[in-house]
Order: sequence, then structure tokens, then C-alpha cells
Amino acid sequence: MSNRIIALMTDFGYKDPYVGVMKGVIKSINPDVEIVDLTHGINRHDIIEAAVVLMVSARYFPPGTIFVVVVDPGVGSNRRAIVVETSNYILVGPDNGCLSLLALKDGVKRVVDISNSRYRLGDVSHTFHGRDIFAPVAAWISRGIPLEAIGTEIPVDSLKTIRIEPPRISDDLIEGYALYIDIYGNVMTNINEDEACSILKLGDKVEIIHQGGKSQCVFTTSFSIVNPGEVACYINSWGYLEIAVNNGSAADVFGIIQGSRLFFKKLS
Repeated sequence: MSNRIIALMTDFGYKDPYVGVMKGVIKSINPDVEIVDLTHGINRHDIIEAAVVLMVSARYFPPGTIFVVVVDPGVGSNRRAIVVETSNYILVGPDNGCLSLLALKDGVKRVVDISNSRYRLGDVSHTFHGRDIFAPVAAWISRGIPLEAIGTEIPVDSLKTIRIEPPRISDDLIEGYALYIDIYGNVMTNINEDEACSILKLGDKVEIIHQGGKSQCVFTTSFSIVNPGEVACYINSWGYLEIAVNNGSAADVFGIIQGSRLFFKKLS
């Protein structure tokens, strides 16, 4: 299937040539493959952020897409390099949990260890497996090489996983935490739409309790509904409860970082 898409996600940024070199390796093996940059702005070494971004983004790609994730603070250690085949996708990257949220959500069919794959580059460095293992393996898969030839199948339950902790919900209170913070400082929580709407309805006044204190806002449809500088909470485009400040950064205003505990109390 040489017409497959390879989607790249890394924490490399663009200052260094790492992303471009990975693309060069892929195109050297399969000149016809389409490469999509999902993002190269994952916070450095942030495995959880990578897992969340991959999980919420994948459904907008066609079945058969190959996702290559290189957020790999353990590169050069004894962590495995793997390919995960799910119901709809192929995931290539380190076995550190960054592939696991999507893998578990989509359904794992098999996991293959590619640490010693014959489809690696000839010289494998200790510090750039994105170039030397993940990129060439993904390119060969896109050319139709079957997974059984790519590496050694390993037990599915040996996949290193991370999980999203479910919120705690009572009569008028939801306890959650900051799952992801985007470039605007909007704070996405671990509370999904069904969980949020089990307590809140549009127009409700909500008290948000955070490490910096308490704030009040309205449960609405978008941050643009409130005045500039005001707080809103709403269901974001990924289907999770989010906090934002119109024309501002909720993360900065409230001192929220990934993992910060948050309480949403219905006032009316």
C-alpha cells in the first residue's frame, strides 16, 4: 500500500534538522508516500501529552494511516522500539506509553518488537532512533512489508500503558485534572462531555476550584461567548470539558499545569 499516509509527531521542534532528516529517510525508501506533520511541538519529553494528542487526533485520519511518534526520553536505554497494529491504524514508536491511549481506545490487534528489525538503517545510533529505526520501518510498512517480517511479535499485555484517570462525580461537583494545555493556554480536562453534562447544562454558573483559589464562570459553548478577559468552561472540539479565558491564557491566570487538580461546582 504505497499510497498510505505516514503522520509524524515529535517533540523535536524545527530548530534542528531532525524532522527533515526523518522525512528524507522515509522518502528514500518510499518516494510516493504522503507525509503529514501532525505536530512537532509536543513539550520536551512529555509522554503523556504525546499520548493525549495522538488519541484525540487519530480519528481524523483515514484507516491505514501509519503514525510515527518520537517522544522518547528513554532512547538508547533498554526500552523497546515497537509497532502496534490497532483496528484502524499502525503505530510506530518507543514502548514508553506514548502509543497506548490510542492503542487501547482503537483496540490492539498485535504488537511487534522492532528493536532489532532487519528494516532498520544499517548503522543505528544510540540517540536518534527516529531516524534509524522508526522512520525506515514505517516507510517499509507503507510499501507493503507485512508486520510479521518487520519484527518479532510480543504479547499484547506487555505493551507499556498509561491511562486517563476518570473524574470523580457527586451531586453537584466534578473533580478532575488538567490533561492537556494548548498554545493559547486553554486547559483541557480529563472530564468528557457525557461526564460534564451529567451535572452541568448550558447557562449554568460554575465555580472552578484550583490551586490558585476559586473562580466563577458560565458553562457555555465557546470562550468567544464571554467578554474579553472573562473565564468560560465548555466542551472543546475533542469532546472534553475545557477552561479558557477569552483573549487570555487560563493556564497562566490560574497557575495551572498538566496534572493540576480541578473542581467544578455547579452553583445554579
